[in-house]
Order: sequence, then C-alpha cells, then structure tokens
Amino acid sequence: MRLSPWPILYEDLLRIGDLESSAGVCTLWTKRDTVRDQLDPHSYCVVGNLYRSAGISAIIRNVWANPHLRTIALWGTDLSDSGDAFMAFMHHGINAQHEIIGAKGKIEKEIDHEAVELFRRFVQVVDLRGQSIERLKEFLAATMRQPPFAEPRTFPIAEPDVRSWPAEISGFRVQGPTVAQTWLKVLRTIMRYGRVKTTRYGNTKELKEVLNLVAIVDSENPDDIYYPEYLPMGRDQLEAYYPQVLEARPIEGTSYTYGMRLRNYDGIDQIQAMIDLIRARPDSKKMFASTWNVAIDSKAAMKGDSPCLTQINGSVHENTFYLTAHFRSQDMFNGWPSNMFAVRKLQKQIAEATNLALGWTTMITHSAHLYAWSWDSAEEIIQNWYKDAEPKGGLELDRRGYFIITTNGGRITATFYSPDHDELYSVDDVSGRRLYLKLAQAELSLQPSHLLYLGYEIHKAETALKLGIPYVQDRALDLSVERSL
Repeated sequence: MRLSPWPILYEDLLRIGDLESSAGVCTLWTKRDTVRDQLDPHSYCVVGNLYRSAGISAIIRNVWANPHLRTIALWGTDLSDSGDAFMAFMHHGINAQHEIIGAKGKIEKEIDHEAVELFRRFVQVVDLRGQSIERLKEFLAATMRQPPFAEPRTFPIAEPDVRSWPAEISGFRVQGPTVAQTWLKVLRTIMRYGRVKTTRYGNTKELKEVLNLVAIVDSENPDDIYYPEYLPMGRDQLEAYYPQVLEARPIEGTSYTYGMRLRNYDGIDQIQAMIDLIRARPDSKKMFASTWNVAIDSKAAMKGDSPCLTQINGSVHENTFYLTAHFRSQDMFNGWPSNMFAVRKLQKQIAEATNLALGWTTMITHSAHLYAWSWDSAEEIIQNWYKDAEPKGGLELDRRGYFIITTNGGRITATFYSPDHDELYSVDDVSGRRLYLKLAQAELSLQPSHLLYLGYEIHKAETALKLGIPYVQDRALDLSVERSL
C-alpha cells in the first residue's frame, strides 16, 4: 500500500518507473534523465538527485509514503558529499538535535526519531558510487520486490515564520573581510527583508527572496581562508567543489560545470583570454566570460538544468584586479559560501597570472533566496554567530570618509573629509535641523552607523550652543562648566 498520488514531494523532479518496484536510484549530482534513459523502466520505482544533505528528509518522507520502496542504490557523481552524508545517516543515525552523526546536515525535526530508526532498519541504501552503469543495471535486476515495512504515513510540515520587515524589493548590499563574515550578513538580510514566494523545491514550496543582492568580500586570502564552524559545509566538501569552477575537466555524469564553460566553451578558454587581454590592455572594459549557452540553456529553462552563474566581469584599477560574478539564482544557505570561495580563488589565479594585486570580489545575485527548510538553521546561526560579522569597537571605517563637527560664532559646521584627510564638503547652520536637511540633500551615502553617529554629534553640538558650553566631538558635554553669557 502507498499513498496516492505518489511521490508526495518533488513529483516534477523525480522520474517514475514501476511503482510496484522496491528499488529507487539516487543519482546525487549526475543528471537523473541521463541515468533514467539507460535503465529498464520496470527495474526501478523512482530515480532522483540528492544535491545536498537536506534532501535526505525528503527521501525519508517519500519512502514512508510508499513503504514498498525498500532499497535505494546510491550511484553517480558526489560533488557536495551529499552521498557521504546519506551513508553517515544510515550507519550512525541522528542525535537529539536531529543532526546527522558523522556528517554535516540535519533531518527535519517533524520526522520523529522512531520513524527515522524504522527507516534505517528496514530500508537498505547500497553505495554504488564509482561503479559502472552496467553494475547499477545488474543490481536493479537482482533486487526483489518486497512487502511494505509499515503502513504508509506522512509527517507534519513545519510552519515557517514568514514575517518580513518592509523594504525595497531590489538592491541590497553587504560587505565583509571574509567569505564567512559576509555570509552572516547575507543570511540576516534575507531573513529580515526577504519576501516569501512559492517554489517547486522544498517541502513547504516556499522561499524568502531578495532581488539583486550585492555581496562583497574585500580582504580574504583564498589560500588561507577563515573557516569557522558555522559554515554549512566541511572543508573537504569545499576542496571537492573547487574543480567545478577552476578546471575545464568534465565530471562524469554531469552535462557541464562552470569550469568547463569558463575554460573550454566551444574550445575557447575564456579565463586565459581574459588574462591575455589584461596583459595587453589593462584598461579594457571587455574582461568578460559567460557560462550561458543560449542554444542549450534557454531550452532547458523549463527543466531547471541551466547555469546559476551566468557571467563574470573583471576590471583593473591601480594595479589591482577586481572581479564581479553574476548569478541568476542562488541558494544562499548551501550554495553561496562555496560559490564565493571558488570565485575568489579564480580571481586570485587571474591576478597572479597578470602580476596584479587581489581586489574585491563582488557577487551580484538576482534571486538571492533561502528555502523554507533552512530558515530555522539560518536564524540559529544569526543568533549565535552574528557577532563574528560585527566590527570591533562597534564602528568600522567608512571608506567614503568622515565628518568633523565644530561650533563657532553660534553656528554648527560639518566638514566632510576623504579617508586621506582631504576636505571634500562643508556646510554650516545655526539650526541642527536645517543642518540635517542640507546634509540629506548632499546624498553622501555614508554607512548607516555613521549617519546615526553624525546625527548624535550634531544634536550634541546644538545642545552645547543653546547651553553656552564648549562642544568637543566624541566627548560628553560637561554640564558642570559655567555657562557663557
């Protein structure tokens, strides 16, 4: 017996064979259709991918909805250690916090421990990674049909907190010295301001999204990265991911990688072409590489197999190489950190090949989103770790400059200086309010924390004038001083 209709999750992403079969095929990152087309449709019940460990919960839910499914063949290319996480789950289970023992990942807390243990006891996951397609066919042919291990059941779907603060829909910016610290700001921005919309992915089919998120990493050495424990993937997973962006070699079972498109696009190494252009014309605005194949990817848009990274652009300023990567869409929880680490590493390779210093890495994501299943984890990371992204001492240097506030002759003067101490702009008034308005019209676009500081100092200066006492920037007013007449 099984629930009908089945599967209950990802029905448009799974490939169904014989629903009476007891065998399923998990192809990890290998294209499911490529595998499906080589198999006897009567030899399997379902074929599907497992890109991240989070997908294990969906497998459990679908299997419990069809308990005839007793054997899962793990076969294909494992680019994110999702296969390792699945095997760790089968061997070791989960702890009291529903975390997979021996791997990064969690099983949804709505799937109770008893259901988890029954799944591990009665469902066999066979690791066939690295073996031939013929071996997979033989395994499926030898898999016997089995009775259900239990009555079908479903589990509650978490009711996500969908509150969002009001904000503009497009154009957000975060910046940090390292990938990890910038990622914390990415998470908080989306959790705070992301608008909820539907998606075909995830149990709740909901995500939070902001449009055109600009995230900048400005200081980190890609060969000596900061890797705190709150990052969502292990370092071994990151090392395994780098070749997908940095190398042209194909990976078995995948139709393309970013590295293949960047370094061997119809025989053209776009990265080497960029390096050659920089050497010949460092002032050029044509440092560009694309991963989008219009003939292939536009047709694949309905199937979801088109590149998320669409292009990169480079620029040289003052013997420093800057790189911008454009993503049409990103899972900002699982995907963004590894994407940013890899793109910055690629940037350093280009900089070193052209004898340039390494500048900022800018990643512009059109659809920057967090799937509902990751909201709780994102909030937990923000609450426990956001202090890691905060500047020491409360304020960080504003790269646009700073203000000096003075009082003289009954007027308040605000003078704006560059970081190199050149005077850029000055305005004065007897009224703090009118001074605010003049500064607002200047549209200097300072950091919010510095704008708050500026308002505080102007108010303090105005209070000093009214009381007839001295004003000194960054010092508390001394109300014990005898007022001047």
